[in-house]
Amino acid sequence: MNNRGGMQPATDSAADILYLIDQLEELVSLSKRVPMSRRVMVEEEDFLAIVDQLRVSLPNEIKQAQRVIKEREHIIGDAQDEATRIIQKARDRAEMMVSQHTIMDEARQRAEEILRSAEEEQQRTRGELDVYTLNQLQLVEDAVRRGMAVMEDAVERTIDEVDQARDAVGH
Repeated sequence: MNNRGGMQPATDSAADILYLIDQLEELVSLSKRVPMSRRVMVEEEDFLAIVDQLRVSLPNEIKQAQRVIKEREHIIGDAQDEATRIIQKARDRAEMMVSQHTIMDEARQRAEEILRSAEEEQQRTRGELDVYTLNQLQLVEDAVRRGMAVMEDAVERTIDEVDQARDAVGH
């Protein structure tokens, strides 16, 4: 190929491809026009040399693109895995919180039942205690009355004995 556009050997494939495309455009723009048409005559040797260089550069570009796509897919896969882990962790935490909430509700209900039962037991015990206290008071009152009756009897006997002793002394 003649070095018309100052073509250089392929080194950086992305830059090379763009450079080679520019060379093709320049080749077409510098070529002779066919009279009375929109066609141009291109030097076959120059055209084929640029096409060959494109063929050499494209596989590298394709390989790089495939690597980029694989890397992108790997990154997306990792991100999806991480998202799945985060979602599962959130679900697990939500289940745990719901479970804890359920346990708390059950504990609260159980505590209320125990409290209600204790209050009922307290009322019943107070009632029983009141009855017991009243019974004991009644027993004490009865004992006091019997004791007073015994004392009244003793006082009456003592008075009778004092009266009898006065009568006997001669009043």
